[in-house]
Parts: sequence; C-alpha cells; structure tokens
Amino acid sequence: MRRAGFSLIELVMVIVVVAIGVVAIGSAFAYVSRSLALNEELLRSWQIAQECAEHVLGQARAPGSYAAVPLGSPSSACDAVPAVAGYTRTVNVTTMAASALCSAGWACKRVEIAVTRGAVTATMNFMVVDY
Repeated sequence: MRRAGFSLIELVMVIVVVAIGVVAIGSAFAYVSRSLALNEELLRSWQIAQECAEHVLGQARAPGSYAAVPLGSPSSACDAVPAVAGYTRTVNVTTMAASALCSAGWACKRVEIAVTRGAVTATMNFMVVDY
C-alpha cells in the first residue's frame, strides 16, 4: 500500500532548485546595486566637471577676457568653484599650436577637466578660442 505525499529525495530536490534560484536572484540584485552606485558616482563627477567647465567658459566669454583663463597643469581656473567633499577635481589648461582645430592667427587654449572619486573618473575636454 502506497501513502500519498513526497519522498525525502523529492523534498531535497525542491530545496536544491529553490536554493539555486535564490542565489541567482541575490547575485543579480548585488550586481544591479553596484552598477547603480557606480552610475551615481559617474553622474555626480560629470556634474562637477560641467560646473567647472561653465565657470571657465564664463571667464573667457566676454570680449577681451580670453587671458582670464589661467594656463597651468594644474590650473587655478576653477578655484572659485566650491569643491565637493570626496571628489578630486584637476584642471589642466595648455596653449594649442596652429592646427586644423586652431587656425593661424587665433589664440587657442585646450582645457581638460578630470573629476575623480575612487575608481571613477569623468574627463571633459574643450577648447577656448580668441579670434
């Protein structure tokens, strides 16, 4: 006579299958959490770089104010912009020689802004021209 119910082997198999599913879901959740945190740091780094870039462009926008963007590696071009705790901002401003990007007779400066937090670095490059 056979009893209704599950055998011990059937119960162990169900437990194993459920455990594999839980581990897969848990690791996917951990990956998504790390990815979200990395994206938030990268976005904040870009925002800090953009704020500095707008400050540099504001210095160079007015007629005759091209020289207000100080050369240097690192440059003091963004010293007036408040620093954000935990993020390192580096600004390099160099003079560009005449090329396809900078025509003869123009004065051009290449501005590179790098914002770093841990392993995340956002870099922004642009050119300021006095023509």
